[in-house]
Amino acid sequence: MAAKNFEILNAGEHFRTGYLAKGSATVITAGRMVALSSGLAVEAGAASAAIANCPDGAPAGETKCPVIADKEAEFIGTGDANYAVAQRGTEVDIVMSSSDQLIDVGASSTDVFKISPYDTTKHGTTVGAVGNIVVKINKHIY
Repeated sequence: MAAKNFEILNAGEHFRTGYLAKGSATVITAGRMVALSSGLAVEAGAASAAIANCPDGAPAGETKCPVIADKEAEFIGTGDANYAVAQRGTEVDIVMSSSDQLIDVGASSTDVFKISPYDTTKHGTTVGAVGNIVVKINKHIY
């Protein structure tokens, strides 16, 4: 399964939003998790200690990145390994695979995500597959 960018679960709901400053030359792809580097938004990576989601992206030339600032927002993403029921409620990391941002279902050092503790099969989560894993941001920029 090809990795997809993070999608907000229940997109029709209204979530608190905010903006982060970013460098004019920096491009943030829609749906990516972002972190701060020298006070500016960049696409998050494995070493990121706090993150936010930039649902609409931010092209070059823009100096701010719109983010979801609501700590209750849930996201659907792709894992780096197969999902298991035992992972419900665990705190895990973000990892890069090539240029894809993935949920590092087996690692717990920065703990930027928390996998949903609930049965999320209605959202397409499948035990033994990498896709459609439901997470909340555990260590939010805001």
